[in-house]
Amino acid sequence: MTSIFDINMSNKSNFNLSFLVDVGKTKWYNGEEEQEKGFLTKEFKTQIPKGQIFEINSLIFNITKHKKEILSKYKCFFDENTNSLTLVLSEDLCFSDFTKEIMMTIFDFAQKVGIEIVYFLVAKKNPQYIKIVQDLMIVGFEIDENKKTVNIDGNTYKVLVLPIKEEFDEIEEVLF
Repeated sequence: MTSIFDINMSNKSNFNLSFLVDVGKTKWYNGEEEQEKGFLTKEFKTQIPKGQIFEINSLIFNITKHKKEILSKYKCFFDENTNSLTLVLSEDLCFSDFTKEIMMTIFDFAQKVGIEIVYFLVAKKNPQYIKIVQDLMIVGFEIDENKKTVNIDGNTYKVLVLPIKEEFDEIEEVLF
């Protein structure tokens, strides 16, 4: 049984998913190929590499160049035994690039493919470490009681965990 905690971060798969959030719609790409609307199913989980790091990239559309460009990359690890997805928020991730839409898209992905737990590993060397951890805790993440921090390839990460429910509770928006 391999977990993110005992894998070398350079043990990387060629599997690559990307998403582009555009006017409330999310377009998913497997490599460069745009996927059909309903491709994220529980059966899709069998295509995710086991025991290897893969990437999920958030894309933006550069209007001046008329092409998609990567906004941020997230190293990921799927643990089949615990049915969990771990995402690494690196030390060079800018807080402003980690938007609500990106977070919700990752939750939606996990929910649609049947993942039960999402872990975020936040690099303690990230200059915006406190803001990122606070933001994750606001949406329901908690510090993992079993592993509060981990060291991977010489870097220390705070471990935050969120169980994914089949249906999320309705959130009431309060206007100010």
